[in-house]
Amino acid sequence: MVPDTLPLLVRGPGEPMAVRDGRLVLAAEYVTHVEGLRRQLPDAACIINLCEDRYRFTVGFGAALACGLPTLLPPNPLPETLHTIREAWPGSVVLADKPALNIDSMVVSLESLSAIPARLPEISRHGLAAVLFTSGSTGPSMPQRKTWGALVEGTHLNRPHYLGATAGPCAVVSTVPAQHMYGLETTVMPSLHGPVTAHSARPFYPADVLAALQEAPSPRILVSTPVHLRALVNSGLAFPSVSRILSATAPIDTALAAKVERLFGGELIEIYGCTEVGSMASRRAAVGERWRFFHGFDISRQDGVTWVDAPHLTEAVRLPDQLEFAADGSFMLAGRDADLIKVGGKRGSLTDVNRLLTAVPGVEDAVAFRVDEDVDDARLAALFVSATIDANALRASLRQSLDPAFIPRPMLRVAALPRSAAGKLSRAAVLELLRETLASARGD
Repeated sequence: MVPDTLPLLVRGPGEPMAVRDGRLVLAAEYVTHVEGLRRQLPDAACIINLCEDRYRFTVGFGAALACGLPTLLPPNPLPETLHTIREAWPGSVVLADKPALNIDSMVVSLESLSAIPARLPEISRHGLAAVLFTSGSTGPSMPQRKTWGALVEGTHLNRPHYLGATAGPCAVVSTVPAQHMYGLETTVMPSLHGPVTAHSARPFYPADVLAALQEAPSPRILVSTPVHLRALVNSGLAFPSVSRILSATAPIDTALAAKVERLFGGELIEIYGCTEVGSMASRRAAVGERWRFFHGFDISRQDGVTWVDAPHLTEAVRLPDQLEFAADGSFMLAGRDADLIKVGGKRGSLTDVNRLLTAVPGVEDAVAFRVDEDVDDARLAALFVSATIDANALRASLRQSLDPAFIPRPMLRVAALPRSAAGKLSRAAVLELLRETLASARGD
């Protein structure tokens, strides 16, 4: 018989589950912090957890679960995003660990933690535990509801693919926020229901990543994104050995993956997933382009559409990507449905265009997109970041590998792309940057 509840934590009292302020935080201490915060929480319908410190986030997540409250995880902390979420979820309380928040709502500060002895709480398997929101890169951000049972079962399903065949104790350093599905699955849940000791920081600059890795005990895993990994490779810093690097949120090219492996000495495993499902497939990008689904996923195809199901999903989910399968079950990504384009009567993929853009030497970051999605045969535009090449040089390089119909016009150099903390780009933010860059060029 399947139990109705699952424990918040499956760790021995003396097991380390976090690295914070240069010391290990044991599971027994975590339980006291959860109880201390639980007693501070006011009456609420749900919790919006904005904590940047990963350990404080995990304390807030545990306290909300202990109260039977769902945690809302916004795709970004912008005031307009939070306003929209609060309107849709009345009675919300914000948890934050930074004092300067321009939020018109009740805020509970986690700048300090109170420790109160308590028993390990049991959490309803079927209760709503978290609501994550899609990034909005191809449309409006949509809520995705996750029960506690689904999160726990997904953790056990994914863990061998994150940690490797041995799946033994390790420390994880992540540049990805806990509020993102990728960050939640790879850092927070494995520290609660796995052998992971998660570093509390979310390092941004290469020197910060170096410091976090130096604090984390070996063996280490680095969880990151292609944009961050490229910056680490170009930093010139010498990093401690890392047994495995996980990359997701955007495709990583073979050359960059190989450089990352040489830099850290471990294998880079690229993760394929989406907020609706979570992680579901992987590949070692430095040695092959083909993906394989994790064990436990059932795949079906109907009229060119791929559906996935797994024990932790309430129903089969339609994938937003075009997958091309081989006889052995491996597959290639042919691009998202929204990425498939037709220009000048020719069909192509924005995924391929972006891959070629970012592979040009000297390009630090780039994105190609359709300015008007409602117009068939519309040309592409692109924004790119580079300190060494201009648009003419980039266009000349692309002509060697890309059909002229798909070379973006305009192609504008910018200081930085408006990526979220998880490395995602929303369409609205990209179009706004295009508008501002064009206006600046005209002298408006």
